[in-house]
Amino acid sequence: MANTYRTARSKVVEALVTKLKGINGEHPFNSNIFENCHSGIVFLDEIKEYPKLCVVAGDESRQYQPGGFKWRFLTLDVRVYVENQEDPQEVLALLMEDIERVVDDNDMLIYDDTVSPALTTTSLTVSSMSTDEGVLSPLGIGEINLQCRY
Repeated sequence: MANTYRTARSKVVEALVTKLKGINGEHPFNSNIFENCHSGIVFLDEIKEYPKLCVVAGDESRQYQPGGFKWRFLTLDVRVYVENQEDPQEVLALLMEDIERVVDDNDMLIYDDTVSPALTTTSLTVSSMSTDEGVLSPLGIGEINLQCRY
């Protein structure tokens, strides 16, 4: 019998993936990812369609408070892959803006609604953003590091 238990880490990642799939090119978004977003790492040679977003859970730390309460701090990496013959860095920059908009709009992200009250993050913020700076043209690769507190 398969274990259907999922960790809070994986639930946070899947909730963010679901939100990012909403980047559809309609106002207020600049880009359309055609729901091409998933959790886990993908290698460049495995990508069949661009743009591609991958959300990966990184390190997690705890901060223990009185009364047995603890904050969890989870690092999330969003890897962004685009392809454009004219200006892949501009396409990448626009998509990264859209991702930042999704993160800003979902500071309190519901990651488990099977319990009452629903479990949410209390903070989801961008820590850093970086790109390949055009080295891989016509591809563009970016990474957004997020800090999640829950």
